[in-house]
Amino acid sequence: MAAPVQGWFDDRSGWSSLRKRLAARRVRGNSPLLYVGGLLAFLLVLQVASGLLLLLHYQPNAAEAHASVAFIVGGIPYGALVRSIHLWCSDLLVLTVIVQLFSVAIRRAFRSPRELMWVSGLFSFFILLAFAFTGAVLPWSQDAYLQARVGSEIAGQMPVAGPLLRYIMRGGDEVTTATLRHAYGFHVAVLPAALTGLLFVHAVFLRRAMPEPTSERTPGTIPIYPDYLVRLGTVMTAALVLVISLATFVERPLGVAAEVTAAAPDGASPPWYLLFVHDLLLRAPPELLGVPSAKFIVGAGAVVILLAFFLPFFDRRGSRVTAALSALLLFAAVMLSIHAVL
Repeated sequence: MAAPVQGWFDDRSGWSSLRKRLAARRVRGNSPLLYVGGLLAFLLVLQVASGLLLLLHYQPNAAEAHASVAFIVGGIPYGALVRSIHLWCSDLLVLTVIVQLFSVAIRRAFRSPRELMWVSGLFSFFILLAFAFTGAVLPWSQDAYLQARVGSEIAGQMPVAGPLLRYIMRGGDEVTTATLRHAYGFHVAVLPAALTGLLFVHAVFLRRAMPEPTSERTPGTIPIYPDYLVRLGTVMTAALVLVISLATFVERPLGVAAEVTAAAPDGASPPWYLLFVHDLLLRAPPELLGVPSAKFIVGAGAVVILLAFFLPFFDRRGSRVTAALSALLLFAAVMLSIHAVL
């Protein structure tokens, strides 16, 4: 019975011929970065799936948002697990992309013909940050309100575009109930469409820039099927175990409902990916070079980001200075983030 079914499936899918072609092609299996793309895709699928489940019961209005999330956590079987998986996937996606971008910069892998891969990857990273920011607003808890307030205030210090960026992040001049509706629209419509288009473009650039798989049995290479796919499946399984373990054993409390009239306490902090900026702002003197320190620090960060987009075009050979500066920036950001937590 199995043979006729397999023959019927092969005739319509071409799986046997595809499997033979994959088995004949080889890739360098000793590079961990070869599996990052598959890991990111897996985390993104898990994120989308858990987000869709949450949307079944979420109410996107200030009067019911917090209560609906509380109902998901306390009244829906496995609702707390699904919410926690969604939160951890968001954090791991951002963290993995940060590690990937810095590894590319340190290895100087942005050089020709990968320039457009680097640019599209940076755009995708900032869209993921926007996903994380808008998603953090949706529970409309007091912590979500304060993170939106502090995070948007930091972004608002950016020269020229700062006020506009703060207005977009808040959906107005202040963080109000309109911010929730604004964040919801971006989170479920605008950002998914933008990320889908960017990922397609990035995949096209990746296909053009990456070397073709070879059929030569050179040292360090493995066949795509089954070796590479089995290893990739192992990486995905490990990621799934990690996400479920974190979601099960590390509590992500919802907190109380937001009170928009309450003043921000002294200990209010932004999302974790802005902690290093927040710590710099707290430690800096009132002025730097005659400029308010907040505007100076955020402006310097904006200049670094702008230079990063054009990095492959003015550093065509990939100097070691670029690699050293990238490693130094990563180290400084990690140390400042740890200091902010402690």
